[in-house]
Order: sequence, then structure tokens, then C-alpha cells
Amino acid sequence: MELPPGYREFLAANDIDPRVYDAHATLPRYVRIVRAHSRPASELAALAAEAAADAGCAVTPDTRVPGFLRIADARVRLAQLRGYRRRDLAGIDISSGAAAWALGVRAGHNVLDLCCAPGAKLLLLSELVGAHGSVTGVDVAAHRLASCRAMVRRHASRHVVRLFLDDGTAFARGAPQAGWWDPQQQRGFQQNGIQQNDSPPPWFAARLLRSPFASAGAAPYDRVLVDAECTHDGSLAHVHKHAGADALDRVAARAAHAPALQLQLLENGWRLLRPRGVLVYSTCSLTTAQNELVLARFLAAHPPDQACVEPLPLADLAALPPRPVPDADVTERMRPAARLDPRVSDTSGMFIARIRKLK
Repeated sequence: MELPPGYREFLAANDIDPRVYDAHATLPRYVRIVRAHSRPASELAALAAEAAADAGCAVTPDTRVPGFLRIADARVRLAQLRGYRRRDLAGIDISSGAAAWALGVRAGHNVLDLCCAPGAKLLLLSELVGAHGSVTGVDVAAHRLASCRAMVRRHASRHVVRLFLDDGTAFARGAPQAGWWDPQQQRGFQQNGIQQNDSPPPWFAARLLRSPFASAGAAPYDRVLVDAECTHDGSLAHVHKHAGADALDRVAARAAHAPALQLQLLENGWRLLRPRGVLVYSTCSLTTAQNELVLARFLAAHPPDQACVEPLPLADLAALPPRPVPDADVTERMRPAARLDPRVSDTSGMFIARIRKLK
């Protein structure tokens, strides 16, 4: 694969072997079965068999991350699949699914997705929180949030999602008020004339989540996903799509500013997380600067009695260990984090760190 000279310089400066992009030719395509956790095994098997018939190649469940199917031929288009057209299947790489599943979301949780567009992970999270949980999505770009809204509107769990057009480094809204889903509590709030805050309503949300009662909540979140804006150099599909374009030559300039933004997003997500809650920091970059060094700076500011990097709850996910950083103690603390390398994991590149807030 021919890469622009400026992009090759970026790879060399960040100790990334350009041959990693050769894996694009052999990577499978992945799709997710929508609401897989609530479907019987017979239905899951039927969806896989139907997808294989439509794709004209092997389609098998990928047991590393729940609900994912592996399509042997990456050239298969989503529109070919009847399950996708019916919205039983969703397009998302399994590496992104791993970042979402690493949160360990349970029914009733309030989840914050601090960089939510284009929305594939947000929709997966919305299925896991159940009818009495919530997912709050934040993005700074209106056009990206509009794409996210369009996706949410087509989704069965849209009633638990609210979206905010805001800067993730400064977002300060707490989780929805407990019981936001109960119309009786909503009416009691209105009848009692309880003081409501002056915060603007969500950019998008279903009726109950848009209400003053839901917006009065100020509690921290149970789970926070910081899938931070990055240079996307680990996304083989992205790099191949833009190979030879000016976009790749501009990566080096973006990379210089990305770590500061990523650390700000990570710190703000941490501030909004409850004690004993879990935050996942992830990027689709292969660079140390946007992954281990960002995490190292965060851990240096949050000692072991405050922040603990935990193993991912995905035992079969083949991954490389994090790259070492100058501080040996911090390197040891971040050891449970995972690097998904296309040549090892058979996925797009991804860095995932699951961090528990101890107090």
C-alpha cells in the first residue's frame, strides 16, 4: 500500500511499522446482532445463517465479544444483508465493541459516552442499560451529532438516550434524576413546583428524558466511556480509504495537539464518574503518545488508592501489552490495559484501558 511521505514520517516518528496496513487485505468484516443478549440462541443462529446466505461466504459468531458476527469476506457490503436492512444487524468493528463491553454495563446504570459520534458504541450501550438506565452522549460537532441522532431515532432503545452538543472537556451535566422513567414521579415534580435548574434541555432526547424532572439530576455516572478523538491511524479501513489523500499528510499536525485534548477529556470524564465506577479510555491510534503517555500522565495525577487499571472482562481477546513509559511504577500500574494490533487480534487497531475509581 502506497502511503504519502508525510504519513510515513509520522509512522516512523511514532515507531509504527507501516506493514501493519498490509493486514487490511486479510481482516474480516464484523457486524453486531442488535439486542443479542435478549434473543434466544435459535434466533442468533438463524441470523448468522441468513447473513452467510446473503454474503456468499462464511459468517460465524465471534465469541470474543458478545453478539458479534465475523464475515470472512471484508468486501461484503452491509446493504447486502437482510438483517442489516431490517435493523437486526449493525455495522461496527469488534474492536469498538470491545471498548464498550469493557465498561461492564449493567441494567439500571447511567452511562456517559463523552465522545459519542457517530453512535455505534452508544447504541450498544443503550441496549445494555435496560429500561431504567440511561445513556448520555456528548459531541462537540453538530454534523456528527446529527448523524448520531439519525442512528438513535431508528433504534428500539432510543427512549433511554439523550444527546448534548457540547465540548466534552467542559461538559458538566450529571446523570438524569433517579426515577426519570416514571410518569408519576414526573407529575409529582411538576405539581410540587420543585426548583429546577437553569440548564438547557438536551439537544435530543425522548420526552421523559427531556423533562425538567430528568434534567434536575446531578448525580455522577456509573460508567464513563472516553473514546477520545485521535489520529485514527489504527483504523485500517480509514487509512486505506484516505491513502494518497491530503488528509493523511495532515495527521502529523493533528497528532501534536491530540494528547493534550485526550487528557482533558479523560480528566473530565473522571470528574463525572461516581466512586467505585468504571471509566474506559480508548483510541483507535497505535501511537504511544496518544495511549500510554496520556494514561501515564493521568495515573501520575491519581495515585493507586484513587485509580486502578483493571483487566478487561474479555478473556479471549488477543492483545498486546501496553508499551512501557519512563516511570516503571506507572508502567506496572497500566499493565492490564490492552493494545489490539491488527496482526495479532484480527481487528482494527485499538487501545483500551479500564480504570476503576476507588474513591
